[in-house]
Amino acid sequence: MKIIAGQFRPVLPDQPNEKTPLHFFKIWRAIFRGRKRRQPIAQPATDQVARIPLLEDRGEAEIQWSAADLDRCYVQWLLDLDAFTEQPSNESETHALDSFTQMATGQTASAHLVPRLPTVIPQLMQSLKDEKMTGAQLARQISRDPVLVGEVIRLANSPYYRRSHKIASIEQAVVLVGQNGLRQLIARVAFYPILNLRSGSMTKRAGSKIWSQSEKCALVGRCLAEQRKEDVFSAYLAGLVSNVGMMVGLHLMDQLLSTKEEGIPRSWDFYHRFIHQAARFSHRIVEEWSFPETVALAIGELAERDSNEAISPLGKILSLSDRYSKISVLQEHRRVPAEIDLAAATADPCYAQISLW
Repeated sequence: MKIIAGQFRPVLPDQPNEKTPLHFFKIWRAIFRGRKRRQPIAQPATDQVARIPLLEDRGEAEIQWSAADLDRCYVQWLLDLDAFTEQPSNESETHALDSFTQMATGQTASAHLVPRLPTVIPQLMQSLKDEKMTGAQLARQISRDPVLVGEVIRLANSPYYRRSHKIASIEQAVVLVGQNGLRQLIARVAFYPILNLRSGSMTKRAGSKIWSQSEKCALVGRCLAEQRKEDVFSAYLAGLVSNVGMMVGLHLMDQLLSTKEEGIPRSWDFYHRFIHQAARFSHRIVEEWSFPETVALAIGELAERDSNEAISPLGKILSLSDRYSKISVLQEHRRVPAEIDLAAATADPCYAQISLW
């Protein structure tokens, strides 16, 4: 791993003696100690439009921008597309989508596509659960990884903490950030290589952008969870990994489609199907990782957001976080349609949190 211009860039060399992904799945299961609860996946509503109030429970006007319209603009931005064609998917695209659907629904294996977690991450997560662990001990563990050192110090000096003087030592940074901040940071470092793949035409275009939106989603989720007295780390974690299925799905598309010769798909029919299966795949992956049940449930609910069923408190937070974070990246890159009024979103204090990191 190395640091470039204040950002970490994990380097994953080939290591034949590295442990398998299954090994790390078992470690995460031991950390969270949660039993898996597989939620039934409902069939998607094809024409139903979900409209989510941006300032839920506050009586504010909602932005009339459907989830499908938002996703359409978001995918155009991800892949640098000016417009979609309205033609149906071609034969090779349909075959690739069918293969992805089988993977998303558990009919075929997927572990070979999901990168393994760095070994330091589960160790540190376990340490953070130990109430007897002192700040000095945590600092010593973190100091073994230069990427974590840089990230902890960067976080401690961010506008969020409003420090009058710069923090330079890892010991001071650990005390300031606290255990919750460290848990979030460690999760962020762990999932960066998974959500920033750059191994093909589609992942090269979208990798860093998906990571940016995922970070924003996690930050908004944490803020909303604090407001609503829900578990902050679960909200942060749900936002951070909600796009893992999309990233791995794009990696699969790079393998199955001749994107170099024919170019990436341009049909909205293709991406409409892909988005839904990617969300379902995220749900499957986090269940296999044995994440907390509330996190897996929220991600499953996001995958079926067009259904009329009531959703969990964390599901509501994740749905709103996903919406805010997509609006934020589109606004930042001037991809928001002129007729959309963003006043309600930008007035929310949790939307403003995005700019502090």
